[in-house]
Amino acid sequence: MATAASVSIRPPARRPAATARRRSAREFALLQALLLRPGAILARSELEERIYGWNEEVESNAVDFLIHGVRRKLGQDVIKNVRGAGWCVDKAS
Repeated sequence: MATAASVSIRPPARRPAATARRRSAREFALLQALLLRPGAILARSELEERIYGWNEEVESNAVDFLIHGVRRKLGQDVIKNVRGAGWCVDKAS
């Protein structure tokens, strides 16, 4: 289980423990990438590598779209934007 701030995920369940709302596989991959390194800033390119396969063409706003969806479902403060660098989640208290 990966935990940071108020969100935790259980890989076999493929959804956050904090809520029963369903996540897409890509939303789960995004959360997993961020929660496995709480406090670390992950750049767009790093997130794209973790979310998409080698043969997939990635649109320029794909990561932004996924982050927007996760924030809509879990709250605006779950994923922090670090302007010009990437995104992160806070460490668990």
